[in-house]
Amino acid sequence: MQIIGADRPLSASQHGALTVMLRPASAVVNLAQLWRDLEARAEISFFLSWDWIGRWLAETEIAPLLLSASAGDRIVALALFRPARLRRHFFVRPRAWLLHQTGDPDFDAITIEHNGILVDCGFRDGAIRGCLAHLMSSAAWDEAHFGGVADSFAAQLGRSGLGTWTRWRQPSWIVDLDAVRQSGRPYLETLGASTRYQIRRSIRRYEERGPLRATAASSVAEALDFFAEMTRLHLHYWRHRGQPGGFSRPFVVRFHRALIADCAPRGTVELVRVAAGDALIGYVYNFVYRGWVCAYQTGFVYEPDPKLKPGLVSHALCIERHRGRQARLYDFMAGGGRYKSNLGTRGPDMHQIVLQRPIVSLRAEQSLRRAKGIATSWMPWLEPAAGRKSADGEE
Repeated sequence: MQIIGADRPLSASQHGALTVMLRPASAVVNLAQLWRDLEARAEISFFLSWDWIGRWLAETEIAPLLLSASAGDRIVALALFRPARLRRHFFVRPRAWLLHQTGDPDFDAITIEHNGILVDCGFRDGAIRGCLAHLMSSAAWDEAHFGGVADSFAAQLGRSGLGTWTRWRQPSWIVDLDAVRQSGRPYLETLGASTRYQIRRSIRRYEERGPLRATAASSVAEALDFFAEMTRLHLHYWRHRGQPGGFSRPFVVRFHRALIADCAPRGTVELVRVAAGDALIGYVYNFVYRGWVCAYQTGFVYEPDPKLKPGLVSHALCIERHRGRQARLYDFMAGGGRYKSNLGTRGPDMHQIVLQRPIVSLRAEQSLRRAKGIATSWMPWLEPAAGRKSADGEE
């Protein structure tokens, strides 16, 4: 499939049988068609689907660059980079290119994971190497940012030959639903004794109010109602703890309302209401893509009784629901919430990695960073909490 309306790329190079090009994405009039066609031939998460990428482009209204690789007339790799001038400290102002991010904290608060290059399964490693090699050949950037990439992509970046700076790294946690089905046991029976006991005790207490139900919204209007109530509960929880929460920025709310309106009819996003009889327990907001369920955000009703565990119960019900619907994976995503390790097993780590060219200001910054690392090894109280500030600790 050809790229229509972009005959003069900014740059092009040959890598084996692949032709790699860079051009303004705005010049490609059939980008959505190209992306969906390649998506059908790729193994990816929801975050590299056009459902997410297309909405990200529409809501941010940015002007990224399109990196593409083709074998003959067949597009085999696509990625979008946003050029941005960043500012750190008082002397570091690198020209940065960001993969599927903007450099604007308001926009990037939506949080992408399992980021990377969209690649045809038949060309995976070769196409990624070709795209990265072409990217390295450009002199238009000082550093390239790859946020929310998993271990396998991080390893490829480590072989780039440039200096790498890991800005954060966090574990993720998953439930292998295929393995649960193969065990022949209900999901709860696969958990540790303490977690299993807490959930069952909480379920018994909730059932005194009525039968437990996990019900997905049946229309866009209902999904948006669920989202509004979940957002209210979520913000109440985090503000009570002195943190802003995941929906404190207006852009984040606007983005997700548009994403829900687009994707709820296709079933790639779902809002699930969990209740005991008429008593609300909470909401779970999931992305559902090719049997891969990403538990993106939540909002729960917390009560004085510490034996009531709305988060554990809600996730357990959602997991059992998707086990019955033949999903293959329930992904708690990155972050260190204890409930994730109690309910799941270790998945891949997520990274934000920055490739940096050996220019004076970046070398000076690296030297300061190393000096700080040495200082904090002796005085650990100087080091702020590691990783991202995330609103994923609800149980």
